[in-house]
Amino acid sequence: MTLMRVIRPVMIPGVSTVADGCVPVGHDWFVRGCGRRFRLGAAAVVLAAGLVASGCAAGTGAVTGASGTSVSADAAADLVSSGGRAAQELSDAARGAGTGGAGVGDLVQAAAPHAGDPVWANDFITALGADNLAGLPLAGAVPDGQALAHLLGRILAAASTTWDETTRESVAAVIAGSVADKGQWGRITALNAILTAPTSTQADTTATQPVGTAGGKEAGSATGAESGFDPGFLTALADELAGIDPDTIRRYRGYANTSYPDLAPLGKRAIGGYLTGYSFDPLTGALEAIAAHPQTTLHYLTSTPASGGGPRLEQLSQRQWDQAGLAAYTTAIASATTLRTSTNTDVRHRADQLAGQAITYLATSTTEDQYTPATETAIATLLANSPAEVTCAWNQDNPDKSSSTSTCDYGDIWFERQPSIYEPVDPAPITALAWRITDTPETTSTIAKAIAHHAHTRAQTNLTNTTSPTPGTINDDYDPRVDAINIPYQRALYAISYLAGLTENKTGTSTYNHALITGHTDDENQLSAMAIQDAANADLLDPEDYTITGDSSKTYTWIVTRPDGTHTIDLSKADDPTIAADEVDAWVDMVQTGIGDYVFKDITDDFDAGYMYGHRSGSAYTAES
Repeated sequence: MTLMRVIRPVMIPGVSTVADGCVPVGHDWFVRGCGRRFRLGAAAVVLAAGLVASGCAAGTGAVTGASGTSVSADAAADLVSSGGRAAQELSDAARGAGTGGAGVGDLVQAAAPHAGDPVWANDFITALGADNLAGLPLAGAVPDGQALAHLLGRILAAASTTWDETTRESVAAVIAGSVADKGQWGRITALNAILTAPTSTQADTTATQPVGTAGGKEAGSATGAESGFDPGFLTALADELAGIDPDTIRRYRGYANTSYPDLAPLGKRAIGGYLTGYSFDPLTGALEAIAAHPQTTLHYLTSTPASGGGPRLEQLSQRQWDQAGLAAYTTAIASATTLRTSTNTDVRHRADQLAGQAITYLATSTTEDQYTPATETAIATLLANSPAEVTCAWNQDNPDKSSSTSTCDYGDIWFERQPSIYEPVDPAPITALAWRITDTPETTSTIAKAIAHHAHTRAQTNLTNTTSPTPGTINDDYDPRVDAINIPYQRALYAISYLAGLTENKTGTSTYNHALITGHTDDENQLSAMAIQDAANADLLDPEDYTITGDSSKTYTWIVTRPDGTHTIDLSKADDPTIAADEVDAWVDMVQTGIGDYVFKDITDDFDAGYMYGHRSGSAYTAES
């Protein structure tokens, strides 16, 4: 007679195994039936337990509570009251051997509120064993491997904050070792899911795809909020995982997917079970998690590992990434380059160098077909973190630039001077990258906003270093502060219009009357309004200008009164920011008509030409072959 499904068989020497699922009475193996687990020592034991002909049909393999059968919330909560007990219950349930009646889904829900408690989490990891972490979401009785992996990720993150350096390194080595060998490589997918878990303390039911998934979206990723992982643990883990050869794994995955009968089984055995939709590259999840810590990311990418081989950026740039891995790598690069504005000279210099090297690497060593939406977002962020260089690159053909009013801010440049062009920035890699991502409105808007913000920053720096003319001197009819504002904004308008032309060339859609600075009607009007606002704050406008309001029924809320009674412009005070620039444009026309203050013309000099020529230049870009 046969009974029910075997769970965790314990072999007796000399007794052969039986086909998966059922065993004859008399084998001393663990089996589960009717909600209880028994060791079968003799038929009499089984009969005494009432298992034969008691409603458990022979050979049905029923596993109560192992695949999602619900129990009460209070009962499940009791099972996870401590981290150690929760680990044991989850481990048993995941393997179909639970005795508490709760399934994996019940336990995931019940454990979620505890996941962020460092003490509870440390107890959980200690009881589970770090070597079992990546394998648990792949266990046979787990109905949703991603949900369990995300819970484990939150637990691991919290636990890592309690460890000293020795423990961090030890746990990292154990985790990496558990996915390093043939037959374990599929666990890498589960580990990547663990490391890219959302940071929410609630049970994960969204099924979002982070950067580390094949879908390549940022929603729900660890980089979407501050990662809960200890940064030192992440770098230790990344260093351990870097020793696993992704090319070998890729080769065996090819074997597993081939139709050759000799190779397919070989490949499948080497890969083992895996979590669908996640990267097989060992570094994907670690890099994405590290990216939540810009300072750690910068140090990691620009330093040389203890194993040698040169800076990590150089080593990682030689890696053959899959799509999700490249997305994680570019996300890390983008994170590190946010420190280009650091007040620490050494940090700023390393971030500058990283940005330049990364732009060159991505332009020359990657192709658009490798990019996911997350990769495009990261590249846009990288370019946005380099606004001086992007502005310079796209002003190469600006007819209004001159040696006396340099397009580029030389003090900010990290590219080597190019002997074939006037400017010190090579536009080729910047433009190549922008071309690849311009078909996504969000990416172009990210770049355009950064260029506009840089124009404001440069104008403020120029104003700080520029004084008004002394009355009665030969140059008292010219205020150099006007150029201090005009030049950065004219260059920004040219660059943004170049980007719009590039977008039109790539997508085949008309962008001449564009608004890449999203939320506004027209980029030229928006930059003009920003320049005029800077001029107002520098007291370059005639006080009488503010008395001109045209239609008395319309109050311009962006004209504000200072404590001393003088006026200025603050666009953030506009009733409707989306039309504030248009209102400023209409107001300027009224002022020029009413009292003839033509300082506005000087502030926005060459804006129309920059708008036209920049767009024309971008539209003429020759696409990559």
